Amino acid sequence: MRRKGFGVSVLTGAMALAGAAGAQPEPGYTVVPVADRLTIVKVFGDASMEVQAAFAILLISTVAALAVWATSLPKVGQADAKGLAGALGRLRIVRSGAMPLGFLAASYILFSGFLGISNVRPAPTITVMAPGWAEAALAVMLGLLATTVAVVCERHLEGRIRRAAA
Repeated sequence: MRRKGFGVSVLTGAMALAGAAGAQPEPGYTVVPVADRLTIVKVFGDASMEVQAAFAILLISTVAALAVWATSLPKVGQADAKGLAGALGRLRIVRSGAMPLGFLAASYILFSGFLGISNVRPAPTITVMAPGWAEAALAVMLGLLATTVAVVCERHLEGRIRRAAA
């Protein structure tokens, strides 16, 4: 797991909640300049190639589930059972595969991070580890997103099919 050393600092709860309201951090904490803050794009860009591939598959799966759903809606009124069965099958593939892929990527990230921690003295601080944890959380989040989109699309399509058949 490669790290570029983001200058991430811990913000207090009041600072995070107040945001631009002008809250001051507690003494001893500093606010990270905007250019150095960790973002989703930086998390994605700092990930290993394997993890970036998993992220890309999950994002493409989310978009594909929406595309399959959108292209299948007109088929409901046309009684195209074969086309609808194929669409539901594709949505089920995304539904059943996205969560395991997201958790596999998160496990890979955490495992790599723990291996890195065990080989470094002194132990890294939470500020050093936070980008890796953000990467693992992003993997889980993308898996949940793809699964949720596929489930919602599948259930909506099944409901439309049932209403059309009635």
